[in-house]
Amino acid sequence: MNWSYIAGFFDGEGSLTHNGIGFRITIPQTNEEVLNEIRDFTKIGNVIKLHKRKSHWKDAWLYYISSKKDVCIFLKKIVPYLEIKKISAQNAIPNLEKQLVEMKNKKMLYEKRKRRAKRLRLKGLDYRTIGKALGIDWGYARRLALDLV
Repeated sequence: MNWSYIAGFFDGEGSLTHNGIGFRITIPQTNEEVLNEIRDFTKIGNVIKLHKRKSHWKDAWLYYISSKKDVCIFLKKIVPYLEIKKISAQNAIPNLEKQLVEMKNKKMLYEKRKRRAKRLRLKGLDYRTIGKALGIDWGYARRLALDLV
């Protein structure tokens, strides 16, 4: 198993879809073993059994990756070997990288607010005052201070 094999497999059988929020990688297959080998090699994604729509159809499985970080890693590894889906993958990577940066910034802001809310609460301030100081709703300030978020 190697990245060029996976890229060829993805080019022929897989899909890269965008649902308005993020991207998803899917590869359907009737051979579960090859999908498990891909998952084991990449160390990302999941393999699930698909429901048969007709009783005489073969069993089928789906390898999928839905985490933005994992989709980005997967695409970066296979893009040099892609032929058919190369442009789609190249267009998706910068979008994913931007989303990952935004997620990181959002998490940093959340952690900063949480630390500040806890400090203010220890000083004896009520949640409404904390909310005003942080520029957020008092209920959200309460959840931050109590670590309920």
